[in-house]
Amino acid sequence: MMSAEFTLDEPVAETRDLLGDFFAAFLDESAFGEFRKIERLFAALQEQGTTRSGYPLIRPADCGQMTRSLEEIFQQSQPRFRAADPRLTDRFETLIANFHEFCRNIYPTEAVGALILHCRVLLFMNRPEQVVALASPLALRPYAVIDNIGHCHDLVRLFGQAHLMLGTLAQVPISFIAFGAWLSSLPKGPSVLSIGPAMAPFVSRQQSAQGFRAALIAFASIRYLRAAREHRGVLPNLLQRLRLGMLRLMLAAGYFLLKTAPAKRAPFSLKMNPAGGVLVTRAMGGIGDLLMMIPGLEAISAATGRPVDFALPRKFFAVLKDNPHVRLIDIDGPPIDVSQYRRFANLSICPAGCYESSKRPNVKRGRVELFARAIGVSRERLIAQGWHINQYIGPELQARAKQFLEQAGLGERRLIGLQPYSRDSYKDHPEIEAITTALARDYDVLVFHHTDKGLPSGAGIASTAGLPLDLSLALVQQIEAMVCVDSAFLHAAAAHDIPVVALFGPTDARTFTRHHNRVEILWKQQEMGCVPCWRNEDLPCRITGLLAVSPCMAAIQIGEVRQAVSRALEPGRLS
Repeated sequence: MMSAEFTLDEPVAETRDLLGDFFAAFLDESAFGEFRKIERLFAALQEQGTTRSGYPLIRPADCGQMTRSLEEIFQQSQPRFRAADPRLTDRFETLIANFHEFCRNIYPTEAVGALILHCRVLLFMNRPEQVVALASPLALRPYAVIDNIGHCHDLVRLFGQAHLMLGTLAQVPISFIAFGAWLSSLPKGPSVLSIGPAMAPFVSRQQSAQGFRAALIAFASIRYLRAAREHRGVLPNLLQRLRLGMLRLMLAAGYFLLKTAPAKRAPFSLKMNPAGGVLVTRAMGGIGDLLMMIPGLEAISAATGRPVDFALPRKFFAVLKDNPHVRLIDIDGPPIDVSQYRRFANLSICPAGCYESSKRPNVKRGRVELFARAIGVSRERLIAQGWHINQYIGPELQARAKQFLEQAGLGERRLIGLQPYSRDSYKDHPEIEAITTALARDYDVLVFHHTDKGLPSGAGIASTAGLPLDLSLALVQQIEAMVCVDSAFLHAAAAHDIPVVALFGPTDARTFTRHHNRVEILWKQQEMGCVPCWRNEDLPCRITGLLAVSPCMAAIQIGEVRQAVSRALEPGRLS
């Protein structure tokens, strides 16, 4: 069959190309099938709608499946990646770059996973310049990596490997010794036994370190790489293993001594400034978490006598606007020199999320306390400072809030606020629209939500959809009571001592409202023994086996909410 298709009269080069294409297609048929599957999956992800809360229906697991499938293509077709076959590599790079961009704004952790895979593939293809360009924004700002210590580790290692390939590692403003010590000091970070060998290739190429602990690590790193060379024979291999074991222990001792030193917690520097201030970083929201960080930030400010430098995304500046206890820094701006501070706390690896996931369902500490502890505020100092959330609304914002209410036609009756939806639908009440309509019979209702999708409308009902965040927060000060699920404006109301009727189910109402002075909790802990279960969006309810509505939320009756609001509005009732 081949001889019938390719005659001796055809050019030899053309025949080889046809044969190459034939065998490449035959041998990589599974890879191309995987490509088609991924492209269909990506198209389906892009077409997904949103929840009632206005957030994507797709979940991190869906994005993770994409990354795993791209990883399989790379593993199956490594010879063609090594040869940089454009028919494969161009298609792969276009797909992974588009996927990373798609995920970046909805699930940044999954986006970083795709970025790491992309960098690994580029290094395999001997393209270190592209790796430096892709990895630099996060590798030089590890405090901006969200909720994944492993991603911090992987990004900096890939960044270092690319510079090793380029011969430019000495020009990088990073102490890999300091990075290893910082990384191993984090909760759930790598052990000191594993971090030494991982950092050794980079440490050995940098200038000699100062100080006994750093010098010990540098010395052991160089000898570790020498000992890791291949040996022939039984006795040389045995001696090599013994030598490597001893050097691992030496590296572990150095990193342990360094990570436990109180002033050695900067990611890229072995020294911090004892005369500097305090830096806190947070690469994401949510709004409720940022509000619950305020008591701890104010306690640190009071103790140091100066504002805390707080680096967070600019879109969340409105949450702490005009707060004299913090100085806001755009975390997406130029890399911050952490060594200029006396203390550094990274809340991008969320301490509350780590604690709650490890203790579920026996969660005892509230997020105000957890965030305060993470930035170095003891429970005793927090109690002395006070758990209250303070939010500062300037006169200009107050005027804009009143003007909005006038234009919306609200104010003739008593005004209550309502946050109908959480980001996570398992916390929502299935009859929240009916609750809103029922409340609107007796009160003016201001619905706090960023989108008007699915919201009831009518006389006496208005929403904050489309308003800037600072104005939405200022409007909380204008209401007389708040009805809300477990979400941000529960805490915004607490900041202004607004009476709150809190609808709770799967999460612990007592833990999340410990800092509230005026709150009435509606939940079914007595009737349903599984409350609180601390399920999440990806864990089904143990009763129904479903991911959607939580029956403990559905059990809260409309009449109960109306009665609770009436009680909240009684003078001195929730004081």
